Amino acid sequence: MNYNIVGKIYILTNPSFPDYVKIGYSKNVEERLNRLNNSEAVPFAFRLYATYDVETQSADKVLHKIIDKLNADLRSIDTINDKVRVREFYLISPEDAYELLEDIAIISGTKDRLHLYKPTKEEVIEEETAEKNRELSKNRHHFKEIKFKSSLTNKTYYSKTKDDGTLGIYEEATNMEVPNNSNPSKKQILLQAVKDLNGEVESDITLYQLQHRLEKLVIKD
Repeated sequence: MNYNIVGKIYILTNPSFPDYVKIGYSKNVEERLNRLNNSEAVPFAFRLYATYDVETQSADKVLHKIIDKLNADLRSIDTINDKVRVREFYLISPEDAYELLEDIAIISGTKDRLHLYKPTKEEVIEEETAEKNRELSKNRHHFKEIKFKSSLTNKTYYSKTKDDGTLGIYEEATNMEVPNNSNPSKKQILLQAVKDLNGEVESDITLYQLQHRLEKLVIKD
């Protein structure tokens, strides 16, 4: 069967953030990958997990809309300098993302347009290295359990080290963890909490640096 294919919806993974996948559209996926991997801001390279041939440009927007309707909390959204940034990253496994594409392909009778890619030996090694680094990081970070309030949300929170060694921020009233893709973000909540206690912050301060600075301010008070 002949199709007028104009591009591909792609699913990308990255060992740097294994809980997320990037779902987008490109006329040339290899070129898109090369552009993404030219950046030095991410420790490991993006890799191609799956593609789906499409006949319309920006077909990924339809898929984004479907995922957002199923669960709007899956998409990565943050606010920097009062500007909301809506990303193409989703807190979903590549297997689940592929299954969604597969269901669409089955319903539309276009499963032949769906392509799943096996990782190369180099990619497997990178994923193993990233996993080892994450295991090491569990022993590097230790956050004190503190309670604090942020005027950004007018809520009280408490923080602690999670089992995987990462930082957990929880609402005191509900004991619910603030998700990674929350709006406002964990970093914004902590940033305001530090400012509320007259702490100094630099423009390039990290989330973990903010937490340790807040710990000192809370314990000092």
